[in-house]
Amino acid sequence: MADQTERRGKGRPKKERPKLTNAPIQFEPDPENELTEMQAAFVWHYTEGACGQTEAARRAGFSFPAAAASKMLNGKDQPNVTRAVRMAQDELREKYAITPEKTGSMLWKIADSAREKNSAGDCVWPLAQCRPQNLKKMPILC
Repeated sequence: MADQTERRGKGRPKKERPKLTNAPIQFEPDPENELTEMQAAFVWHYTEGACGQTEAARRAGFSFPAAAASKMLNGKDQPNVTRAVRMAQDELREKYAITPEKTGSMLWKIADSAREKNSAGDCVWPLAQCRPQNLKKMPILC
């Protein structure tokens, strides 16, 4: 029995998680969206910090993160935060979207670089697949 009580408090050591993004050290108030420093930090952590709403509120420094996150995202209590989150998500969606146009331009760049290196075999497949009628049929791999 004594061995079990000694082990309960220790538990398994936590693994260090690698950071996906480097958060800014200090956030500035956003007068355009009427956000305070903490609200701007919440928006950044929620959209780019790769975490959920409660963790984003915790990282932003709110004392009751679950309640604060819920109030900020419900759209009634603080609509400016909800608007800022939507704007940030739209910007990220445009930035990282995979479209036929982006895929086609990427394939053309590959073909051009292969042509410059005189390795014609590498550029035959991208050029054949890059016809406009094939762009809509290309599978999206993400």
